[in-house]
Amino acid sequence: MITIAVLSLFLLTALAYTLNATGPARRDQDAKAAEQAALAGVDEYISRLNADDNYWKRGDSDTTNAAFTSAGQPVQGTGGASSTAARYSYSVLSTADETTAAGIIRIRVVGSSGAFANAGTVRRTVTAELKRAGVLNYVYLTDYEVVDPDLTGQSSACANYYYATTDAAARPTSGCSAIQWGANDTVHGPLHSNDALQINGQVNFTELKTETSWPATSGMARGTKTWWGTQSAPLTPNPPRYAASVTLPTSNNELLKSVAPDVDGDGDVGPGCYYTGATRIVLQGTTMKVLSPSTTGSSIPSRCYNTSTPGVEQTLTIPPVVYVDSSTRSCTIGTVGYPAANERYTPGTTNAAAWGSSTNYACTRGTAFVSGTANAQVTVAGADDVVVVGDLKPDATNGTNVIGLIAGNCVWIYHPLRVNTTNNLYASSSVNTVQAAILALRHSFVVQNWANGNALGTLNMYGAIAQKFRGPVGTGSGNVISTGYVKNYVYDPRLTYTQPPYFLNAANAPFQILRVTDG
Repeated sequence: MITIAVLSLFLLTALAYTLNATGPARRDQDAKAAEQAALAGVDEYISRLNADDNYWKRGDSDTTNAAFTSAGQPVQGTGGASSTAARYSYSVLSTADETTAAGIIRIRVVGSSGAFANAGTVRRTVTAELKRAGVLNYVYLTDYEVVDPDLTGQSSACANYYYATTDAAARPTSGCSAIQWGANDTVHGPLHSNDALQINGQVNFTELKTETSWPATSGMARGTKTWWGTQSAPLTPNPPRYAASVTLPTSNNELLKSVAPDVDGDGDVGPGCYYTGATRIVLQGTTMKVLSPSTTGSSIPSRCYNTSTPGVEQTLTIPPVVYVDSSTRSCTIGTVGYPAANERYTPGTTNAAAWGSSTNYACTRGTAFVSGTANAQVTVAGADDVVVVGDLKPDATNGTNVIGLIAGNCVWIYHPLRVNTTNNLYASSSVNTVQAAILALRHSFVVQNWANGNALGTLNMYGAIAQKFRGPVGTGSGNVISTGYVKNYVYDPRLTYTQPPYFLNAANAPFQILRVTDG
């Protein structure tokens, strides 16, 4: 009898424990389901962005999207409106202006498990930051792995991929200056080329994200040859792998929406500044010294330039965007200091991409000559060129200050030669440090007169480079440089999360998750 009583007590205790445990176990399941529903909401919003480039501009105003309602969007296959249903709702936290400036979309997503408006429904909230993948994701991004034929005078047929497409023939196998990767090259960061890479040695690509858009490499197994050139497989540690092409923007005119005055005629002005003709800019902390003799328009705000004294260098607060456009005003070449006295150059037409291997110095062009150190976020753009005439960097590499350079044609590194010689200009100091995100839309990031003069040491580039054509920076063999620079390019990982203001994105890049946090 005692045995039966003890056994009954044991069974009742076990039953009570089971009944008490059922509640927490179910709540735990519901919590997990709610969390998964929230993440499903993030993915669903990204799919809408990738289907419509401008969907983020609508904010929460899409009345056809149930996720913007309090009832939310049921997750398919989770039980609909029953007690086991999972659903999500979301709202867009960032304004269109904030997203335009920073390139980041912030959304808050609430996932729930259980029937709508039920007291027992479990909810989980996450905040997601989304950004379009693109030109700032790589330390090195090229469209064509060949020197720009407009710089070398080679055939325009060189402006093609190594491989043929259905729309264009392949690049000629001779007569074009294809650039190779060799045994002494190291790339410290993600790399992408829309072209096939020519590799003639054990180049060290440090990142798994080393990509080529050569269609023949699609689906090829790791360890097989996914490049052309004399280097045989395997290539370690990170051979190129196929990825879809990244399409560069064709123009930087989009930045005109972000400057004053209203030069694009959209009825609005932005926080940036607009200049015309050759313009010199020296960044100094939170201010900049500007000399822009052809900037004379009466609608230029005084915060950008005192147009009553256009020939006088002025100190101004650094705006988020500086845009230098072309000018039709009569001007004198060299007024802003470039070309320098006794500098060798061969003038050509004002619409030429370059004057030989140097910058087209026509003073009517939209060219920004820039140097200095910035305690600010700024994007400097030239309708034609940007010329880095001295070391250029933000005040630190671990803060939020970043510099962007966007040229319609080339981003040049200043390297002048002495007149009537192929020697370096006496008075010129070399540029050795550039910390910026660089985008050369129609041509290259390139050193002036790269094949002449004395060796200049190392060009330390910390940031990201995107360009139409690969631009040479020197000549030599391996790490022994004869002219120009040895390259030391390192990716700035801050660019994954922080872009220079209003920086342009790739035209076809998908949106991606930067980070997801609770709450």
